[in-house]
Amino acid sequence: MVGEEKTMEQPKHRSDVLLSESFMYDGVIIALIISVANNIYDLGILDLANEFILILIIWYGIIEHFIRNSNVINVDIRYRLFFYSALLVGATLNTFIYKSYGISYIPIIIAPMLITLLVDYEFGASAGLILSLSTAFHHHDFFMFLQLFPQVFISTFMLKNTKNRIQVAKAGLISGIIALIMILLQEPVRHFYLSPKDYVIIFLNPLFSSIAVLGILPYVEVATRIYSNIGLSEIATLNHPLLKTLSIHAPGTYYHSLRVAELSEHAAESIGANSILVRACALYHDIGKVRNAEFFIENLRSPEENPHNNLPPDVSKNIITKHVYDGIEIAKKHRLPIQIELAIPQHHGTRVQKYFYLKALQDNTQVDIENYRYGGPKPKSKEMGILMLADIIEATAKSLKDPTIDNIKRIIEKTIIELFEENQLDETGLTLSELRIIMESFSTSFENLTKHRIEYPTPAINEEIETIS
Repeated sequence: MVGEEKTMEQPKHRSDVLLSESFMYDGVIIALIISVANNIYDLGILDLANEFILILIIWYGIIEHFIRNSNVINVDIRYRLFFYSALLVGATLNTFIYKSYGISYIPIIIAPMLITLLVDYEFGASAGLILSLSTAFHHHDFFMFLQLFPQVFISTFMLKNTKNRIQVAKAGLISGIIALIMILLQEPVRHFYLSPKDYVIIFLNPLFSSIAVLGILPYVEVATRIYSNIGLSEIATLNHPLLKTLSIHAPGTYYHSLRVAELSEHAAESIGANSILVRACALYHDIGKVRNAEFFIENLRSPEENPHNNLPPDVSKNIITKHVYDGIEIAKKHRLPIQIELAIPQHHGTRVQKYFYLKALQDNTQVDIENYRYGGPKPKSKEMGILMLADIIEATAKSLKDPTIDNIKRIIEKTIIELFEENQLDETGLTLSELRIIMESFSTSFENLTKHRIEYPTPAINEEIETIS
C-alpha cells in the first residue's frame, strides 16, 4: 500500500461524550473532594481554596487533555469511575497515614500504580502528580514534593505496558532507592536528624506498597472487570473452562481463535501495540458460537452439511449475528474482562454479511443492505483493528482452494484495502505505515506456518537389519 503517512480519523463520538454535561464538571468535584480530604484534620478555608484551585489547574491543564486523547478511559464508564475512585481513596489514605505516622509512611505510589496497571500510564502519573503536589502544598513544604513525586514518576513509568508481576516488585524496589536518594540529597539543606529506622522505612515503604498493589490487584480486577496485562495473561490460558468448552463443542471455531490470536499477537508486537490485550481478546472473540456451533462453516465436516443451504438469507443472517450477542452475554455471565466483552462486537464492526446479502438479492432486488450489517461499533483502538483484520484474513485464507503464500498475501492486501475503504478502521488510530507493517507481519506468520520440515531418510528394512547385526 502506498501513500503518505497519516492517522485514521478520530471517532466523532468521543468529543460528543467529553463535551457533554455529564463529564464537564468532574474535575471540579474531584478537586473539591481531595481538598476536603487534605484538610479534614486541620480545616482551613484559605488552604482548602488554594488547594482546590491548584488541583483544578492540574486537572483541566493536564488530565483533561489525556482524557480527550485516550483510547482507554472513554471506552467504558467503569474506567472513568475507577480512576476517580482510586484517586480519591489514595488522597484520603495518604492524609490519614501522614497524620497518624508521618511523611515516611505515606504510601504515595499505591493509587498511581493501580491506575497505571488498570487504566494507563498518563493517568497514573497524573494522579501521582495531584497527590504529591497537593500534599506538599497543604503542608507548605515544596521539599516534600521533591521526595514524593520522583517515587510516583519512576514507579508509574516502570509499569508502562508491564507484562508480569516481577516488574511491579522491581518498580517498588527502584522507587524505594529513589526515595532514599531524594532524602539524602535534602539532608544537607534541611537537617532532618532522621534515625536509621527512618531511613529504613523510607526505603521499604515503596517496596511494601508495591507488594500491597500486587495483593489488591486481583480483587480490583474481579470487582471492576477492568483487567491489567497481568490479569489478561492469566485469562488468556488454554486451560480456561470457556476455552475448553469451545474446543469440545465448536472445535473449528476454537482452532480459528488460536490462529487469530497468533496472528494478532505478532502484528501488535510489530507496531508496539498491546499484544497481551489483543491475544486475550482474540481467544474469546467468537465464544458466542458455542451455542450454535453447527451453523458456522468452520465447525462443519463438509460444505454439503451447511444448514444455511436450506434457510432463507434473513434467517441465516440473524443466526450469524446472534453469536455476537451470545458472546457478550457469556462474557458477562462468566465475568470476563470488560476489554474482551467490548472486543466481541468490535471485531465485526459495521460490516455487511455479504454472502447472505447477495443471496437475498437473488430473491429480491429491493433488499436493504443495512439489514445485513453487524450492529457495531467499529473498532476503537489499534488492538481491535488488528483483531478485525486477523479474524477476516484467517477465515478467508482457510477457505482458499489453493492456499499458496502468494494467494494468501493477495488476501491480506485485499482485506486491508477493503476495510480501509469501508472506513472500518477510522477510529483505531492506525496509520498507513502501521498497516504496511501489519501486512508484513501477517505474511511472515503465514509463511512460517506453511514451512515444511525436512524429510528424514528412512533406511530399508534389510539395510537396517544389516546395520544392527
